[in-house]
Amino acid sequence: MRKQIILISILALFNFSVNAQLKKFTVDIPVPPKFELPDSIQSLTIMNRSMTSEFSDYNEKDLQLDFYKKNFDINTLLLDSTAADTTIKVLGDLLFDSRRFDVVIPVDRNVYRILPYSDKPKPLDWEYVKEICEAYNTDALVVLEDFAVRTVTGYDTGTEYDGFQAYKYHYASMDFYSMAHWRIYEPSSETVLVDVLMNQDTIFWDNYDYDLVELFKALPTVKEATIQTGIKVALDFSDVIAPRWKSDTRYYYVVKNKKIDESVQLAAEGKWYEALNNWLEYSEHGSRSTQSKIMLNIALGYEMTGDIEKAIEWAKKSLSVNYREVTNHYLKELLKRQAMLNN
Repeated sequence: MRKQIILISILALFNFSVNAQLKKFTVDIPVPPKFELPDSIQSLTIMNRSMTSEFSDYNEKDLQLDFYKKNFDINTLLLDSTAADTTIKVLGDLLFDSRRFDVVIPVDRNVYRILPYSDKPKPLDWEYVKEICEAYNTDALVVLEDFAVRTVTGYDTGTEYDGFQAYKYHYASMDFYSMAHWRIYEPSSETVLVDVLMNQDTIFWDNYDYDLVELFKALPTVKEATIQTGIKVALDFSDVIAPRWKSDTRYYYVVKNKKIDESVQLAAEGKWYEALNNWLEYSEHGSRSTQSKIMLNIALGYEMTGDIEKAIEWAKKSLSVNYREVTNHYLKELLKRQAMLNN
C-alpha cells in the first residue's frame, strides 16, 4: 500500500543534545487532491484512447519550417502523437511520485479508436476494463479519452528610435491551448469514478529582440511547446486525483528522562506507534510543565500516525495544562489540516 499520511524528510534532526529541550524536524505534509479516490484504489493502469488516424508524429524541423514559411502567424490544431504519449508517461510518474498509487503503463497502451478527435467517446466496455485491470493486477483504469492542442502564434516587427538611430525590432508570441478528457474506471463496482473534460489556456511564450535568429533561439520550437503543453495537461490532472506534498516544520520536546525519551529514538526509526504508546504511558508524569511537553509530543505522535482529531485533542490538553506559543502555533496548523481534509 502506497498511501501514507505524512513523511519524515530529515530524520537526522531527531538526534538531540543534552543541552536543549525543544527540537524541530522537517516533514512532508500531503495536500489533498480535488477529488480523492477511495482507499480501495491503490494501483492504476494508464492507457491512451485519444489518438486517432488524424494524429501525426510531427517532425520538429519540418513543423518549425512550416510555421516560418507562414510568417509565424498561425492559428492551428496540432494533434501530435508524441505530445499525447508524453502526457501519459508524465502522468504515470506524477501519480507514482505522489506516494499514493502504484502505476502501470503498458507497452501497448493505445486503445484502438475510429472516432475523430472531436467526437466524445462513450465509456469503455466493462469486460474490456476488467480484462485490462486483471492483466496488470491493478484496481482501476485511467484513460486519456481525448487530447488536442491548439496554438496561436504571432510575429511582428517595427522600428525604434533612440534620437539618433533607428533600430528594427522583432517580436514573436506562442499561445498554446489544450483539451483533455479523462475517465477513471473502477471495474469492481463498474463505476466511472472520474469523468472530467479540461479545456485550458495552458502555456504562453513570447520574446522581443533586435536579432531575428536570437529571437527564436530563446523560444521553444513548436514541437517542444506542444510536448510541454502535454506535460502541463498531466500536471493539471495529477492535481485532480493525487495529493501534493509540502514541507513543514514540526516540534517535539526532550524531557531528559531516559524512559520517556526512548520515544525520540523510536520516532527516528519510523516507529511512530511505539513512540506514541510510550509517550502516552507517561502523559501524567512530572510537573505540569513536563506533562504539557509530553502532551505536545503525544499530539505529534497522533498526527504522524494519521489521527488528526486525536492530535488536536492532545494539543488542546497541552495548552490547557501549560500555555506555550509553540503549542498554540501547532494547534493552529492542525486545525488548518483538519479543515483542508474535510473540504
